[in-house]
Formats: sequence, C-alpha cells, structure tokens
Amino acid sequence: MDDKRFWVGFTLIKGIGAVRLQALITHFGDLEDAWKASPADLARAGLGAKVIERVIQAREEVDLEKLWGQIESKGIKILTWEDEAYPSRLKEIDQPPPVLYIRGEYLPDDLFAVAIVGTRRITPYGRQITEEISAFLAANGITVISGLARAWTRWHIKAH
Repeated sequence: MDDKRFWVGFTLIKGIGAVRLQALITHFGDLEDAWKASPADLARAGLGAKVIERVIQAREEVDLEKLWGQIESKGIKILTWEDEAYPSRLKEIDQPPPVLYIRGEYLPDDLFAVAIVGTRRITPYGRQITEEISAFLAANGITVISGLARAWTRWHIKAH
C-alpha cells in the first residue's frame, strides 16, 4: 500500500488545502502519522476545531485501502509534491495542488497543456461539458490537467 492514500485522504477534507497540508507534513514528518494523529496533536499542528472534526469524520467514513483500490482499478495515477515527476513549473506557483490525479500517460516534456479548474460543487451540466471539452482536447494531443478526478473521487465515495 502506497502512502499516497493518505495524501488522497486529506484532499477529501474540506479545509485542508496546500498550506495546511504542508503544515501537517512539517509537523508530523509524513501524512500517515498526521492521518492517525490524536485531535490534540492535530491542534498542535495548527488545525482548528472544525477541521479536526472533519479529519476525524473522514477517518471514520473513508476506507483508504478501498479508495486506493478504486483509484488503481480506474487506471488513475497519483502524483504528489514529493514525486520527481510532479511538474516543476507547477511547483513554482504560490499554492500548487498537493495531489495530481492522472489518467493516461503523463510525459514531463508535454509542451501543450490545458488546466481545467472548477468548483467543488459541480452541476451535472458542468460535469458533462467539462468531460466533453477535456475528452476533445485529449483526443487532439493536448495534455489536460484537471481536478475532475478529484470530483469523481469525492462523488464516488458519497455514492458508494
């Protein structure tokens, strides 16, 4: 089992973004220890009461091993800040996404890429249009960078 499952777990928690995730890594050394930490230790790492409640709830509701199996079965690869293959130019922005979900082949030397950025509360129409646009771009040789896999993961957890 890859420790990336803990990265994925934290990305599912509202209130945990790039800044808080980095604080957890700095405080605990790795995200597995952060995932298993007591509420008091999470508070010492800088998390507020509401976010700590969400972490505890996620630990109770999300089976990371099952989720990891679903990710693998869909052919989704996970890149984190720690991966050498994580795009270096993306690391240069102020708050790069901690996790990239990749379907298909990712080549670090892809010259043309389009990032699709959306909302956490996607509508059925928005999902349909995003899927159509990204499929069209990918079919025409454009690398598509998207949080859509995250939206799928979030939906998939709630639906099953």
